[in-house]
Amino acid sequence: MTVDRAPQGLKGPSSFAAPLRRAAMIGNFPPRRCGIATFTHDAFTSLRDQSPTAEWHVVAMNDTGSTYDYPEDVTHVLPQDDPKAYVRIADVLNLSGVEVVIVQHEFGIFGGEAGSNLLLLMRRLRMPVIVWLHTVLEHPTPVQKRVMDEILHLAAGAIVMTWKGAEIIQRVHRVGPSKVHVIPHGAPERPFASTEKFKAALGFAGQKLLMTFGLISPNKGVETIIRALPGILSQHPDTHYLVVGATHPHLLARDGETYRDSLVALAESLGVAEHFGFINRFVDQQELVDLLQAADIYVTPYLTEAQITSGTLSYAIALGKPVISTPYWHATEALADGVGIICNFHDSEAFGREITSLLSNQVRREAMARRAWKAGEPSRWRKVAASSLELAIACRDAGDKRAQASIRTLSRPSLGAVRHMFDDCGIFQHARFRVPDRRHGYCSDDNARALTLFARLSLEGDNGDPDARLTYSSAAFISHAWNPDTGRFRNFMGFNRTWLDEGGSDDCCARSFESLCLAGGHATRPDLRDWAQSMLVDALPHIGAWSSVRARALLIKSLLLVDLATPDPVKTTAFITQAADAMLALLAQQSEQGGEWFEPGLTYDNARLPEALILAGHRLKRQDWLDAGLTTLAILMRRQRSPQGWFSPIATSSFAQCDADHPCFDQQPIEALATVDACVAAFQATREEAWASRAEAAFMWFAGQNDHGLALAMPADGGCFDGLTVHGANQNQGAESILSYHLASASMRDLLRSRSGP
Repeated sequence: MTVDRAPQGLKGPSSFAAPLRRAAMIGNFPPRRCGIATFTHDAFTSLRDQSPTAEWHVVAMNDTGSTYDYPEDVTHVLPQDDPKAYVRIADVLNLSGVEVVIVQHEFGIFGGEAGSNLLLLMRRLRMPVIVWLHTVLEHPTPVQKRVMDEILHLAAGAIVMTWKGAEIIQRVHRVGPSKVHVIPHGAPERPFASTEKFKAALGFAGQKLLMTFGLISPNKGVETIIRALPGILSQHPDTHYLVVGATHPHLLARDGETYRDSLVALAESLGVAEHFGFINRFVDQQELVDLLQAADIYVTPYLTEAQITSGTLSYAIALGKPVISTPYWHATEALADGVGIICNFHDSEAFGREITSLLSNQVRREAMARRAWKAGEPSRWRKVAASSLELAIACRDAGDKRAQASIRTLSRPSLGAVRHMFDDCGIFQHARFRVPDRRHGYCSDDNARALTLFARLSLEGDNGDPDARLTYSSAAFISHAWNPDTGRFRNFMGFNRTWLDEGGSDDCCARSFESLCLAGGHATRPDLRDWAQSMLVDALPHIGAWSSVRARALLIKSLLLVDLATPDPVKTTAFITQAADAMLALLAQQSEQGGEWFEPGLTYDNARLPEALILAGHRLKRQDWLDAGLTTLAILMRRQRSPQGWFSPIATSSFAQCDADHPCFDQQPIEALATVDACVAAFQATREEAWASRAEAAFMWFAGQNDHGLALAMPADGGCFDGLTVHGANQNQGAESILSYHLASASMRDLLRSRSGP
């Protein structure tokens, strides 16, 4: 596979793009001593300098059994082996307003098999995540591949530091170039300088200095250069080979300094021990840069090709060091076009020959040094930070667009699941999984919701006739439910077509009335409109008897839906006024007792109450109704926000207040629907974007932005699970849940049209 080396992925922000306001970086951090910690610190510092007005959160990874005295820049510490901590950090970042998260990824720094704990965090984050990949494996284990596949799926963008890395990611993990971005390993910026003053500080004045740097382990190939030293010294007896860095901590824990001792023994056996030495400790960046600037030639004789990135190689090139290296992936790419020299693996003779040649020709050596210094320009941290910041802003802006696209997809469900629940009598009330459950028969509540849905689809226009058979079926059910002897709509019917009551609850009657109002005003077929209007004439004289607060709220909404075009608009307006004032009186009564809601507690379909006042206040120009509706809806929304920032609807267990075993569950779709409707009404009344955002949050509860992170709705067939329990999703898909999802979708389509057009 070839990789196009033209600019990839998302374009950088235009001059009109908003700067980052809040961002976060996750990775190892000093004083932890490792290359990732140094890189995270340098990346963070450079990005902060590039975005001086942004607020940065730094999450430092803690390895097991270790503690560090972190600087003030570190805002959070994440223990790598504590799965719950990953969830907590995700929730903290979600609540903090962070717009983009940048993760420094190395398999070993995250807990779980192949670093799988990171997935716990990424699955929960609500903002775009950019993953900076420090290791790219051409032959990952099955577990490594599975983990990386999901990381790349969840990420908005992935940064690799070489084109070879991009090619491997695209080939092994099937990730397109729009997500994979090549940004070089960062390096310090210093002017091109002579080595002499730096060598003098080390005690090597007047000598020629070769250098290798990094955590020492057998794969560094130091033996290759030691074996080349006798030949080099025969031509340049003033040469010294300095190996800088501590022994790799894993090797040190297992074998102590056995490997380092073997290098000393090899140098002694070849008679070059006086020309070979170590700086056996971890060095900070300032000292490292000084050391590198002392080197006449930098050597990386690594033993295998599968090293996708070498930070020390990037440093050496950026500082203008002539480099001689084995052909591992990063070196092959970075040293092309005369920037450096490549020798075969284990080939001490070739290294000796090339080092001797360069030491013998100062003009050639200085020319190569200047080529390296120039080639290192894209890797200087100011350039790396600028490229990374452009990517972060582009991912943030694209994330906003993806969120809107997700809402658009979710808000256009198929009617398949609705059709599946119908027979010729009406829509079944319950289901076992996706199979209609005939034992529970039918109810007017759900058939009214279905008729309301079909009328709303007709109102949208672009849906045409949604489904004539189902519309007539639900209309016939509501027609048969009307009991003129009681002035109420019956509710429950058995599968044998026998009514189980003579009159439903006030709420059921009001809900049936609402469906008639919508069908009478918006049904596609004239005969359906005529039928519904005739039914309204029969029902209107009885609505005063439906006196529950939710029934009154539904009646207010319903009468406003028919544009007050009733046989007696004056009486209709008077009824709305009386009902809305009665709701205000309930609110005042509860306020005298220290409450702030219409009732002593929150129960079901709560948002219907403020919605009615908002609609009536906006339509009839009553500021007191509107203010009360907006205030109580704001109170409800605060109660329906989880500590993690998700929309968390009032649960059925909360009806019993503090006696509930699981006060967060069960959560049901009807609550999300009512909240979406109320927030859309608030937005349309005030045009305040905050209400639109709250409507979106409630709607995305269906998509998995909830306390369990589980999607409940399936737009492909229009199905919806019956809610969230303490154990997860209720796998049944009853009529109320499915219709709640579809009705919420219709309200979101209204919102999308009012904000940005169809």
